[in-house]
Amino acid sequence: MDIWQAIGYELSNNTDITDIVGTNIYHGDRPESGDPCINYFEVSYIVFAHNVMESSRYQISCRASTPEVAQGLARKVCVLFQSAKRAISTFDVQMATVEDKFLLKEPDTDLWHVPVDIRFLYNESIVS
Repeated sequence: MDIWQAIGYELSNNTDITDIVGTNIYHGDRPESGDPCINYFEVSYIVFAHNVMESSRYQISCRASTPEVAQGLARKVCVLFQSAKRAISTFDVQMATVEDKFLLKEPDTDLWHVPVDIRFLYNESIVS
């Protein structure tokens, strides 16, 4: 399991989130349809501590037709991952921190969008 799979597993198995989006959780590009929905992808990656630790920053994008639903969904994502230091499925996360979130209106879709940036820190040796 890689970090992107662990993130998807955690999002898909959290009932607070799936009660809002159902199965509309995607790795990669924003889906053509689905409201509300989440898509997530890696935006940066670094290796440090003598090639022992890895750190990936992911954007978890929460979209909905109202700002209240988009912000509420983003808040649930923040609560799920903030200060996470635990196994996510079979992936051992040493630390996760929420680094940024804000509210946007997408003119092309007319959806409200809250991108949540989360940094994940994990041991290189556990990555398959």
